[in-house]
Amino acid sequence: MKAKFNIANLSVIICSDKIEYDANQAYIHKVHEDDEYTFQAITCAARPVEFSIVNRLSGLPKDEVKKACDICNKTKKIGVLTTEDYHLILSPFVDRFTYFGEEQAERLTDVVIDKCIELSVSKLRVTQFCMMRSEMPYFPQFKGIIKALTSRTDSSVDVVFFDVPEKYFYELSILLKTYSIDEA
Repeated sequence: MKAKFNIANLSVIICSDKIEYDANQAYIHKVHEDDEYTFQAITCAARPVEFSIVNRLSGLPKDEVKKACDICNKTKKIGVLTTEDYHLILSPFVDRFTYFGEEQAERLTDVVIDKCIELSVSKLRVTQFCMMRSEMPYFPQFKGIIKALTSRTDSSVDVVFFDVPEKYFYELSILLKTYSIDEA
């Protein structure tokens, strides 16, 4: 399923069928490209395990991916891996019992926007939500992300594509519709 929203000067797309995964084991089987959109950058968690999104996407040597993820997680700063096709923007892995809500998502998104400006990225794919298992704290995170993306007048991003699980597609559609502007 796919839904599109116009929010401020931003095209926001949510899609539930481009990442095949096993939610019980947090195992990514395959990441599919979208037929309609291509991306200059894809965000993913800095999780260097074999079955993670970063390893399914990069095609880079595993030791290079592991080193970049380790640095990102140790310093708690955004990292970037560049492939022939796009940039992978690595987000530090959030500690298991750390609350990560609206304010934290807004701050992290601001850093991602800065990196997108630096890399001249206008089309961004966000994969971190593909396996979310419970509503909280993900909806506040979406609010923080949308707030950052729509409030930054210097942002180079004009299209953001979220990979989301099918079981939350409807609820996320309703949430994003509340931000959406109707075209005349």
